[in-house]
Amino acid sequence: MIESWVDFVFSVIGGAAAFLCLFDGTRRLCANGVHGKAVLMTVLAAGICALYGGFAYWKYSDLKATLSMNQRKAAAVQPPANWNRLSPEKKEVLSLARARRAFMESGTLASYVDRGGETRTFAPTQDDVTRRERVVTYYARAEYSARSSLAEALLWLIIALVAVLFGILMSLEKVRAPAGPTGELGDA
Repeated sequence: MIESWVDFVFSVIGGAAAFLCLFDGTRRLCANGVHGKAVLMTVLAAGICALYGGFAYWKYSDLKATLSMNQRKAAAVQPPANWNRLSPEKKEVLSLARARRAFMESGTLASYVDRGGETRTFAPTQDDVTRRERVVTYYARAEYSARSSLAEALLWLIIALVAVLFGILMSLEKVRAPAGPTGELGDA
């Protein structure tokens, strides 16, 4: 999914330039030996590939860390220390809030204590279901974005390796010397 056409265009232009410069720099280094322009071209192009790939991997690791912190399982929260001294209305409000939070975080239907002291299963309202759908949608989009960033990081690594490999292979091809004129003018 392309989120920004400007970013896409700059990535394509930067990627194509990095690929061509890395390819040609590697080819020149292998064919002609070490000289300034070839080294500079190769190092800059490799740096661009590493920069793009490193940024994509950083984005992936950041999203994964955020998702792992946010998607923790709803732990069984212990009631407050003064639970027995609370009024039945306060107990219902607190336990209902805990059950609602468990539903929002993990989608599980927890139980709560009503005013009469009975344990009931939380029945989410339409608003609770809508909020839970938003949370699930956020997690799905973030997971997709994380996978896309990992794929992008791997793609930059593959592009750099292919450019270097093609540069080495093309440097092995021997260039024929230009053909000279067929007749000698000095034979007359």
